[in-house]
Amino acid sequence: MFKKIMAVRLLLLMVVAFPVSASTEKAVGHQSHNMEKMWADMRSQPAGLAVSLAADEKGVLWLAQMRAGHIVVSHSADNGKHFSEGVAVNAAPESILAEGQNRPQIAVRNGVIAVAWSQALPTTFAGNIRFSRSADGGKTFSAPVTVNDMDEAVGHSFPALTMNDNGRIALAWIDGRDKASSKKQHQSYEGSAIYYAISDDAGKSFSVNKKLADHSCECCRVAITANGDGVPVIFWRHLFDGGVRDFAFARLDAYATVLRASHDNWQINACPHHGGDIAADEKGSLHLVWFTGNPKNLGLFYRRIDDEHMTVPRAFGNPDAQASYPAVFVAGKIVFLAWREFNGSQYQLMTMQSDDPRGERWSAPRTVATASGKTDIPEFVVDAKQPLLIWHGEADGLRVFDLSAP
Repeated sequence: MFKKIMAVRLLLLMVVAFPVSASTEKAVGHQSHNMEKMWADMRSQPAGLAVSLAADEKGVLWLAQMRAGHIVVSHSADNGKHFSEGVAVNAAPESILAEGQNRPQIAVRNGVIAVAWSQALPTTFAGNIRFSRSADGGKTFSAPVTVNDMDEAVGHSFPALTMNDNGRIALAWIDGRDKASSKKQHQSYEGSAIYYAISDDAGKSFSVNKKLADHSCECCRVAITANGDGVPVIFWRHLFDGGVRDFAFARLDAYATVLRASHDNWQINACPHHGGDIAADEKGSLHLVWFTGNPKNLGLFYRRIDDEHMTVPRAFGNPDAQASYPAVFVAGKIVFLAWREFNGSQYQLMTMQSDDPRGERWSAPRTVATASGKTDIPEFVVDAKQPLLIWHGEADGLRVFDLSAP
């Protein structure tokens, strides 16, 4: 049943994302109108279901969310049971994307609160990467700046943010400038690109934009973490030869070499809107989770990378229950996985864990919570000491689950 559902969804994605096969100009114009309307609706959303939480050194949780064109930051000292009154980051309202894969980002270190988000421009699918910081514990925020250094109205979106103890910030995103440039020169360009910028002064200034990779997927979220040496590592869905949309990763060191992370060989002529997640343990090993729609091996997968060694991908979740949107967190020697399933009437928040260094022994999946109606994808709290899992829904609001609790 799930494979039939996925086939319909992927067909719809192919029609929406790539209307090149329309048989008449009327059909093309109709699709263009629909995309323009969809974009206008997204730009006018009063609130965003997609939120992000980060923990500071004292365990206080900091929440970033979109309300009425503002990024609003609040905090909680009781693991998310109660939050303070929010502070607006941007004084002037703007169109902000905060749904599904495209969400505001927040990181907190040494009293500095760094926030990044996607600003939606009037031109369809065009946007900017915006950034602001607070140096006074969230009382006030700096005037937002645009980090992408190209002023043309093209796509800059899906930010991913990390900040280390020294205040070094890495900000990565999906960028459409190369595709736009190629189009002007009547050249083909598949997908988008991954760009990034670095701040060595806790967000007071950023480096020039640097391109990490050509030909990324257009709208699967970018994931980011820092390895044991504090080097940022980026994980994204990439376009490989033959129309394959598998995953790649790269360490933002002196070499920034792009490496393939999965070999599912999923050929799809559309963006599946389904990014992966990454976490690093104290030894520097990387833990990856992702989704593939290849009918021969469909579902969610986990893999660990130790230096140059990659474990065999391990399937998890129930494909027949639409297992999707995986997240990963490492606390000490324990790896926690989370994802979402659908039982026919409700969404289920699922988790499992492993304390086996080889990753061969895992607990049975368990249902942590259920929800009716529209829900966000599961996310772990950034930089938390314990596995705090967040789930935001229209009916139930924001819920935070401590997976280490009995």
